[in-house]
Amino acid sequence: MTDKAWESVIKSAVSTYTSYLEFLKIAEQEYERRYGHSPSEVDDDWWIDLLHCGQGRVDIEQIKENAKMRC
Repeated sequence: MTDKAWESVIKSAVSTYTSYLEFLKIAEQEYERRYGHSPSEVDDDWWIDLLHCGQGRVDIEQIKENAKMRC
């Protein structure tokens, strides 16, 4: 890989991470609007694993069920 190609990959990674943070912020604001607290405040492991660690699958019903259990 050339330096130019490597630089392009690095820039793409930074840009993707910035987009991820923007989407995460929107998703967590909606969580807080719906449930009155942030997922981190109540240790919502499903949410944290999915949105912060990228592990698991997107299952909106499971997300809602877990969030309601944390209320």
